[in-house]
Amino acid sequence: MADPVPRPASTHKAARRRVPRAVVRVGRLLLVAVVAWLLLRLLRAIDWGQVGYAMTHLAPWQIVVILLVLPIRRFVLATLLALFVTGLSVPRAMVNDVAATSVATIAPSPGDVVVRLAMLRSWGIDAKAAASGLTLSTLMFYVARLAAPVLGFVVFWATRTFYAPFGWAALVFGAGAAALLVGLIYAVRAERTAAALGRLLGTLIRKVRPSAKGPDEWAERLVDFQTHSAGLLKAKGRLAVLGLCGLVIVETGVLVLCLGFVGVPMSGTTILLLACTFLAIYPLTGLPLMGAGVLDASFTAFVSSHSELEPTTMVAGLLVWRIAVQAVPVVVGLLTLAYWRHRDRGGAGHRASHRED
Repeated sequence: MADPVPRPASTHKAARRRVPRAVVRVGRLLLVAVVAWLLLRLLRAIDWGQVGYAMTHLAPWQIVVILLVLPIRRFVLATLLALFVTGLSVPRAMVNDVAATSVATIAPSPGDVVVRLAMLRSWGIDAKAAASGLTLSTLMFYVARLAAPVLGFVVFWATRTFYAPFGWAALVFGAGAAALLVGLIYAVRAERTAAALGRLLGTLIRKVRPSAKGPDEWAERLVDFQTHSAGLLKAKGRLAVLGLCGLVIVETGVLVLCLGFVGVPMSGTTILLLACTFLAIYPLTGLPLMGAGVLDASFTAFVSSHSELEPTTMVAGLLVWRIAVQAVPVVVGLLTLAYWRHRDRGGAGHRASHRED
């Protein structure tokens, strides 16, 4: 029997590429199926006429309160960035954050990162300080986002009862938060690893672009970045943890406020249930559009299983919350971005004419 004709190496590589793509497709299909099931389950129990009535009959003072709370939320969000980016004030961090948020909502990543870095450069922030600060603030925010279910589960268990779904959420996401935190601590202390990674990166870049900087230069860059980040984390880490705790509390408070304004009857027990449920599913805000649909359906399902609250009223409150924390910041962010670009162009033109003189 003749030996089979060997396939070329390119065929094997193509086959290896198809396997991950197949896995990604299956994962997407499963996610779509879960989202569809949750949404259908939610939509069946909703009186959309009542939802519209609840949303359009907010009192003027309630709208004013929501609008006043939004800058507080943005202030807390921006404080973490201002802590880690040397030379950045909190007001400018708020401008940077709201502009990047608007870009991230309507355009794919890393457009928001490009906007952040461009703004920081225009304000005279050192490139190394900007990159280190953005990286640390982003990673610390994800640690808090993944750790929130642990807090929600512990508080709910201590004050109400043990709830297995909250326990699983705390276990899975808490493990992710711990792994991310350990990896972050290791990364900012591993100078040798940074140097080795820099040399590897420099070698790969040199193969693609022979005129680029070599391995030693890249190793020096990454070690410098790692050393700077380690110093920032050591100096500002405790304040960052306090800021992240404040962030989670404010985020939860804004949602509870919106739910109360549309007619959800508030009591100590209800507030505790709403807050713990939101904390348990808080990682879903990391999905596109802050988990629109998935988070709303999960929140309504968990709350309904422990209370007699109307799903219709909860959906109305969630929609008001989304308008407040998503739609309003996008509008403000786009206006802010347009104003910054106008000022930046004017400043660039002035600097160019000054050099010509």
